[in-house]
Amino acid sequence: MTNLTVVSVKNLHHSYGEKSVLKGLDFSLQAGRVYGFLGANGAGKTTLINLLLGRLKASQGSIEVLGNKAGSAAAKAKVGAMLQIGSLPANLTVIEQLNLFASYYKSPMSVSKALRLSDLNAHENTQFSKLSGGLKQRLLFAIAIIGDPQLVFLDEPSLAMDVNARQQMWQTIRQLKAQGKTVVLTTHYMEEAEALSDELFILHKGKIVAQSSPSELSHSMQMSEVSFASDLSEEAITALLPDWQWQVVAGKATTQCKAPSMLLKQAFAQGLSCDLLSVKPSSLEQTFISLTETAEHEDTTSANSTSDKSAKEQAA
Repeated sequence: MTNLTVVSVKNLHHSYGEKSVLKGLDFSLQAGRVYGFLGANGAGKTTLINLLLGRLKASQGSIEVLGNKAGSAAAKAKVGAMLQIGSLPANLTVIEQLNLFASYYKSPMSVSKALRLSDLNAHENTQFSKLSGGLKQRLLFAIAIIGDPQLVFLDEPSLAMDVNARQQMWQTIRQLKAQGKTVVLTTHYMEEAEALSDELFILHKGKIVAQSSPSELSHSMQMSEVSFASDLSEEAITALLPDWQWQVVAGKATTQCKAPSMLLKQAFAQGLSCDLLSVKPSSLEQTFISLTETAEHEDTTSANSTSDKSAKEQAA
């Protein structure tokens, strides 16, 4: 791993007409690390990736990729991308596809290595149209790395893969990192983001609302998941412990809280036995939900404040 800056983004804004999609992003990415970008649909992830690839021109701000302007020939020669777009020629086999894409680069990875890293050796003579969804994903991944890029963008790389194929994909991504390559990952699998990312960016309505390692993000929220066995309904537990939001599934009551000792003290005072009690740090998924809910609340508060100020000014 080095301190080489691979991507530098400064004051990045982008709009589609009057709709603002990205709002003042500033960040940098270093070589030999895996970066995860998370956000709900509409958060701006796809737009950001397209800007970094040079597929879109920013409305405002600057983007440098490997010391070059995003989308320039010099940048493209060192970048690979696996995107959820379009299709490939249906009648070409896996090995024909890889030979075709390898021909676009001056110093590509060997086709045999790309086949091995994507675990496609057994399917090299299979036509694209006859591949399963998971195998098509593997081929798209192989195409993304065939140019032996320094920077790789992976959009939902393990989509439609079974458990074994997903684990193989994760291992290959770790190998790319070990080789000093930088990986930008977008995924809806929280387990995948947590397992692979050195650093996470949480996007919400075009802004970065959090940036840190998965463990640091979870710790910063200081939330714990408390669960215990109970034969009471969700309504009954909520009536006894109204300061927390409860879910009861299959006889297991669960909530998120910042002070589990206070919760348990009240639970015991109410006579709850709390059998099979479990207290553990919140998952990355719950942290993500909490961060976006907090950002949404702040947006709403800010909008209401602006509206109130405008109304007062008009009244005056």
